[in-house]
Amino acid sequence: MIRTIVISLFIILIILSCAEMPQQAEFISGKPDIDPPYSGIIFPCNIAPLNFKINNPGSAFIVRIYGNNGDDILINSKDGDIEIPFKKWKKLITDNINSEIHYDIYIRNKNEWYKYETINNTVSKDSIDSYVAYRKIGAGYIFYYDMGIYQRCLENYKETPIMINDLTGKNCMNCHSFNKNDPSQMVFHLRGKVSGTVVVNNDKREFLNTATKYTMSAAVYPSWHPSGKYIAFSVNKIYQVFPAKTGQNIVVEDNASDIILLDTETKTVTTSPKISTTWLENLPTWSADGKYLYYISGEKTDTVFEKIKYSLLRIPFDATTNEWGNADTLLSSDETGKSITYPRVSPDNKYVIFCMIDNGYFSIHEKESDIYIMNLENRTYSKLPVNSDFVESYPSWSDNGRWILFVSKRTDNLYSGTWFCHFDTSGNAGKPFILPQKHTDFYKHNLNNFNRPEFIKGEV
Repeated sequence: MIRTIVISLFIILIILSCAEMPQQAEFISGKPDIDPPYSGIIFPCNIAPLNFKINNPGSAFIVRIYGNNGDDILINSKDGDIEIPFKKWKKLITDNINSEIHYDIYIRNKNEWYKYETINNTVSKDSIDSYVAYRKIGAGYIFYYDMGIYQRCLENYKETPIMINDLTGKNCMNCHSFNKNDPSQMVFHLRGKVSGTVVVNNDKREFLNTATKYTMSAAVYPSWHPSGKYIAFSVNKIYQVFPAKTGQNIVVEDNASDIILLDTETKTVTTSPKISTTWLENLPTWSADGKYLYYISGEKTDTVFEKIKYSLLRIPFDATTNEWGNADTLLSSDETGKSITYPRVSPDNKYVIFCMIDNGYFSIHEKESDIYIMNLENRTYSKLPVNSDFVESYPSWSDNGRWILFVSKRTDNLYSGTWFCHFDTSGNAGKPFILPQKHTDFYKHNLNNFNRPEFIKGEV
C-alpha cells in the first residue's frame, strides 16, 4: 500500500514537472512583463541561466525556450518564477552560438490561455571573463561596517568572499584592482584601525604602508602597469559633505591630488612634475600596452567643495627608463561643459570609456552620471546607448574587449547593480542586462550595493 502511494506520487510529480503546450491560446500583442528584463539582449555563450519572473497576472505559466538547433526547454510554473535548468540551458546556448534563441510565454488567466509576442535574444560567440569582483556594501553610510570584496562566477551563481571586514575590525576596504583582469595580480586598501595596501603579485602577498613624508596621503586609486612592475596611484585629500536638506546626495570632493608610481619590486614611490602639478591629477589608468597613462585633471581652487570640472588627459611612459613624456589633453571640460571621470582604455587601445557628470569626479551619487566612449583614432566621442535616467558609473572592459560592465541604479534609484553589454568590432554597444541570479526575486530583496565591479579571468 505504501509502495503504491509512493509510486503514484512519483508519477504525479513527473506529470507536473513536464510542461505541455496549450492546444489553444489567444494571442496578445506586446511582450510579457518579465523581471529582470532579459529581452532583446545579446548575451555571452558562457553565461549562467538568465532566470526571470513573469509579472503578468495568471494562475499558471508555461515558457518554451528554443533555437534553430538543439532541444527545446519547457518550464512549468504556478507563480511565474522561471528557473531554467542549468544543463539544458548550457546545451541550448552552445548549440545556438551566433544565433537567436526564442522565448514563447503562455499564461493561464481565468481558465483561458494567452500567448504573448515571442521574446528574442542572441547568443554571442564572444565569451565573457569567467568572474567579476565587486565590493558589497549597504546603501547608507551607517552600514559601512558590514562590507566585503566578493567574487562571482558568471558561468554559474557561485559567490565567494575575497576579503570581508569581519576579519579586520569592521574597517573600510576599497579600490580593488587587477592587472589586465588577472586574478593573480591584485591590489586593494584597508582603512581605519588596520590601514595599509594589500598587494598580491602572483605568489607574493604583501601589506604595505604607501604613505611617505613627500606625498599628501597614502595611495588611493590604483592601476597596474601591464608589466606588473609598477602600480600607478593617485594620492588625495578627499572631503565628504552630508547635506541636511532632503533630496540632496552625499558630496565627495577632491581638494588636492597627484599621481605617484609604486615600484612593486623595490617598494619605492616616485613621481614627476608632469603628473604632480598645481592642478588636480586623479584616477590613473594604463593603456593595455603600457605606453600611456590616462587620468583626469582639474584646476585646483582655494575653496573646499568648489565645483570642479575634470578633463581627460594621457601622458607617454617608458617603462624601461621610468621616464615620462608630455601630457596631452584628449577631451577638455571646456569643450564638454561636463566633468570627466573613471576612464578605462579598451584592450586593443582603440577606445576609452568614461563617465561624465556636472561637477567633480565621484559619480556614484550623481544621478546625471552617464557613460561615454571615445574613439582614440579620431578622438570623436559619444554617449553610449546603455544609459538610463539614473546613475551609471564604474565602466570596465572584459579581457577580449567584447563586453563592457558598469554599475547602474536604474532598478530602484537606490542600489547599484552590475550590468553588462556586448561591444562589437564596429564599436556598437548592445542592450545592457543585469548580473543573472539563481533566484528570480533576488533583486527584490537585495539590500547591498555592488560597487566598482571588475572583470577577472578566474578565481582569486
